[in-house]
Amino acid sequence: MQTHSTPTRRLWEQARGGDRAAYDQLFALHRDRARLFVRSRLGEKLRQSVDSQDVMQDAYLAAHEDFDQFEWRDEGSFFRWLCRILENRIRGLGAHYGAQKRQAVPLPQLDPTGPLSRLDRSEHRERVARALDQLNEEHRAVLLCRFFEGLSAAETGERMERSEGAVGNLTARALVALGRVL
Repeated sequence: MQTHSTPTRRLWEQARGGDRAAYDQLFALHRDRARLFVRSRLGEKLRQSVDSQDVMQDAYLAAHEDFDQFEWRDEGSFFRWLCRILENRIRGLGAHYGAQKRQAVPLPQLDPTGPLSRLDRSEHRERVARALDQLNEEHRAVLLCRFFEGLSAAETGERMERSEGAVGNLTARALVALGRVL
C-alpha cells in the first residue's frame, strides 16, 4: 500500500535523511502559523514580559534537539508536535511570570506565494490575533483545538472535558463571536 506524499512529508523525510536545506524549509513552512500561535497563547500580560521571537527560538532549539523523536502520522502531525513544544515553553513562562496563558484561534495553512500576498496574509493574521484577544477563554480554546491544531470534535471534547455535541455547539458560538469582532 502506497502512502500519499505531501510537501511537508517530503521535507520531513529529506530532513530526517540529513538534508539541511529541507530541514530549514520544513521549519520555515510553519513559521508564520507558529508565530501566531505563540502570540495568541502568550496573552496580553505575558507579552509585556516576554518577546514572542524569544519563545520561538527557544522552542525551535528544543524541536531541533528532539527532531529524531518526531514520528510522522499525518499531514498536521508535524505542526501539532511543534505546537506542543511551543505550548510547553509558554506554560513554563506563564508559571515563571505568574501570568495567565491565553489561547488563539487557528488559521488555515496557506501556500506560500508572492510578497504582496504574504503581506496581505500577515496583516490578516495580525487582525485575527487582535480579535482573538477579545474572545473569552473558552471560545479561544475550542477554536485553537479545532482549527489550529486540527483536532476532531471528539479529540477536542476529550481535551476540554466536554461531549462531542457540546464541542460542536461551542465551536459554532465561538465562530459567531469571532465574526462579530472581526
